[in-house]
Amino acid sequence: MLRGTLMQYVFRNQDFINIRRKFSTSSKLIILTDNDKTDVILNMFCDQILQSSLPIMFHINNPFYHSISPSQNSYVNVLSDYLGIPNLSWDPDITLASQVEDGRRLLLSPSLYLQVKAMFSILDHYNWTDISLVTTKYTGFEDFLAAVHQLVRNSKKAPNGKPRYKIIEELELHNMTKPGLRYSLASLQQTDARIILFHGKSVETSEVLEIAGEVGLTEREYLWILTLDSIPKNKLMIAPKGYPLGLLGLYYENGYDKPAMDDVIKMTVDIWATALNNMAIDMIAGKVKPAPINQGCNSTGSMFWKGGESIFRYLKNVTTTSPWAVEFDEKGVLQQSAFKIINLQKQKDYANHKWIEVGSWNRTSGLKMRKITWMGGSLSAPLGKPARRFVRVATLKEEPYVMYEEMPAEGCSSHAVLCRIYPRGEGKRRLQETTVDACCTGLSIDLLVRLSQDLNFDFDLFEVKDGEWGAENNGEWNGLVRVLMDNKADMVVTSFKISPDRNTQVDFSLPYLETGITIIVSIREGAISPKAFLEPYDYPSWGLILVFSVHATGISIFVFEWLSPNGLDRGRVSEREHKFSLFRSFWLIWAMLLSAAVSTDTPRSVSSRFLANMWALFALVFLASYTANLAAFMITKEEFYDLSGIRDWRLQNPQSMKPPFKFGTIPSGSTESNIKKNDPEMWRYMRKYNQTSVPNAIMAVKSQKIHAFIYDATVLEYEAGRDEGCRLRTVGNWYAMTGYGIGFPRGSKWLTKVNEIILQLNDEGETERLKKFWLKGACRTKQKHGVTKRSFGKAVSSHTLGILNFTSAFILLACGIALGALLHFLEHLYYRCGRQRLKELDKKGCCSLVSYGMGNSLSRTNTVSDVIHFHRKHRCKNRFCEVQFWKAQHQLDVALLKIERLQKTLKRLNVEKDREAVWKYDPHVRRHPNGCISEKRDVDDTDQNEHLSIQDSELIGDQPLLKCNIERESSF
Repeated sequence: MLRGTLMQYVFRNQDFINIRRKFSTSSKLIILTDNDKTDVILNMFCDQILQSSLPIMFHINNPFYHSISPSQNSYVNVLSDYLGIPNLSWDPDITLASQVEDGRRLLLSPSLYLQVKAMFSILDHYNWTDISLVTTKYTGFEDFLAAVHQLVRNSKKAPNGKPRYKIIEELELHNMTKPGLRYSLASLQQTDARIILFHGKSVETSEVLEIAGEVGLTEREYLWILTLDSIPKNKLMIAPKGYPLGLLGLYYENGYDKPAMDDVIKMTVDIWATALNNMAIDMIAGKVKPAPINQGCNSTGSMFWKGGESIFRYLKNVTTTSPWAVEFDEKGVLQQSAFKIINLQKQKDYANHKWIEVGSWNRTSGLKMRKITWMGGSLSAPLGKPARRFVRVATLKEEPYVMYEEMPAEGCSSHAVLCRIYPRGEGKRRLQETTVDACCTGLSIDLLVRLSQDLNFDFDLFEVKDGEWGAENNGEWNGLVRVLMDNKADMVVTSFKISPDRNTQVDFSLPYLETGITIIVSIREGAISPKAFLEPYDYPSWGLILVFSVHATGISIFVFEWLSPNGLDRGRVSEREHKFSLFRSFWLIWAMLLSAAVSTDTPRSVSSRFLANMWALFALVFLASYTANLAAFMITKEEFYDLSGIRDWRLQNPQSMKPPFKFGTIPSGSTESNIKKNDPEMWRYMRKYNQTSVPNAIMAVKSQKIHAFIYDATVLEYEAGRDEGCRLRTVGNWYAMTGYGIGFPRGSKWLTKVNEIILQLNDEGETERLKKFWLKGACRTKQKHGVTKRSFGKAVSSHTLGILNFTSAFILLACGIALGALLHFLEHLYYRCGRQRLKELDKKGCCSLVSYGMGNSLSRTNTVSDVIHFHRKHRCKNRFCEVQFWKAQHQLDVALLKIERLQKTLKRLNVEKDREAVWKYDPHVRRHPNGCISEKRDVDDTDQNEHLSIQDSELIGDQPLLKCNIERESSF
């Protein structure tokens, strides 16, 4: 009947008749027999197909008659692919996901990839994201799995709001016996699989569903979706006995009956005729010349027909809209497939359940669904996940993984969860035996929330009663480990470190964050040394520079100047012509050394000047090197113990330091257990410095009660990153690398599920995001830009300069002021007590050679200042005395002016400069009111004028200054 229908339509087609005229007998239409035996099919290829020059094969399979032998049907496709013959195939039982390599098959039936897309549309419609896959070894199962995996991967790249699918379980049924199926499907029942996609041979579906019902996989919370190949096909669409109610499946939209096959035949001939017509036009135009096939069944070598590629290219480029839209991709796979969504429902007139159409799907309009009968007689769609469970979760405070907050009146915020904690005092001491409600937040809490969402559970989060992390003491475990061992908690979520000892008692998930053991220390504020300005050079260098070099050079310059005929010439040069002394030489040396802008007396001799220039060169080099090194000692010095790690000599031998090096950790934790196991001596020493909590330890380190604190690396990195003032540093290499995991009792069913979620979070980058959000601190960036130098086991970091940087400079200035005050006191002491004595000893003026100022002070007489000082000491007590004192002081000043005038007059008159001619003040000589001296004998005031002759007078202010014609007297 099928043969007649095909022949009848072919020869009614005018296009086919025209093409036959053009190709003569080159291209034949081959109609396969309804006999599906392999030898018959092979003979057909040898006797008919390979005898044609340009063969094109139509393979149209009737599923109602050939479904019992799908292997023979696939044999046709295998031969056509092997020979390279173009094949227009309509075989609903052969629905490959894609074209085989170098294949030349046009798939007119829907592909597995499109079937999987239709299945995912159903999943999307009901918001089912967790799926499980069950397949047999039937043809196409690998393509089915590949298509599902591809769509799952694509969903993870979809924008937010789109469903992200996850494969819960992937089960391949190898052993199709009842015990084998029962064992395999029972393992599936232990998982969270609720939505099951099945692909297999239709005759195998009954066996699989029968055992699935026995193990409870067809209850109301489950749903099975079958591919085309998995559904037994018959005209009445009656399911075999034992099929559970509520199954969903895909069915070919155009059906499998004779009208559907007639439509396929018409479409196939149209495609074939259109392709040959287009190729004939191009052949006439000389654009293409296909190579005919020239091998037979008895040929040797490769039998693949390379010339068939040009014919296949024309076939796959054909598009048609009748009887339905047809378009192929580059590999010849149909792109415009459509499916019916069928549901197994109960019918009154039939003993077995019947497949009823409840929806449709195509690539353009998508999915349309109607009322469905669900498995187990449920009135609503299953959730697609297990019913929400309840989990007991133990925790313990550890910033930033778990942090406690007070419960506000409106409840916990969206970033925190409700938890039960014990109010505690010092040393983890419980203040009461009952818990109080609080809000918990942190990195581990965010992870717990994500697990509860993905694994569909609610939880009770509570703090462990004894407040310990879990360590073995005298053979007994405490803390979090004890809670899991006693099954008082289903999991532990906090910064629970994975260790070999703990792993012998409880199970751990995969680590979600790496950690280890490290050390934290505090920066000690850099106190600038009071002698920091001296530190660029050591003390011998300063002694050589400031004691020997300065004084040796100063003395040398003075000696050269004293001996030089151009200098002091051994004292022959008067002081009016050249003033230079030993102290002035030192003044010059110091001024040049310090580059001081002060007035100095320079030497005259060539040797002295040369030596002064050499000293200037020395001062230049000295100042340059001193300035360059001074900066290193005047900057802020923040010192901290730069320990190399847990094996640092200060930790291994703390008594070698004075005072001993103090360090500790938190007891009953993995850090202490590790140190106790690997270094007992170190553990015994540090026990007296152990701390009750991390905040207490940080305070102890910053106050220098202990010098270092050993603990989990990530926790200490967090504390250092958020420290106010950034005074903390983590030092040394990480030791005993491990990770934080979630703890479970032995044999917990949650372990595998949590591991899958952790791997998924790592792939999505969620774990890294949590790490950056919670562990990054403000001090991290700041520390990267600091300058750190290490010396003698200490680290010194430099920062901006402050007042403390100049402490030594201020101390130096204060010392200078104090020394100046001391010199001021000594100066007064010298003028009061030592000057007169030194004047008596210095008969030849040697002091002037040492210091010109000292020599000048010896020749200085009492001045008005001396009188004023005497007056202040013997101050008048009444007004009359003050007037008389002022009058005497004024007369004394006028007298001094007159004396100066008389000295200038003597010099102008060339009076002999001998000792007798120099006027000196004699308080016992009587004077006239005009200032002239009377004779030694006592005379009346009227007789004084006889010895004076006034030559002229000058007014100085309001007082007349008299010039006397002085006769030489013995008193002068």
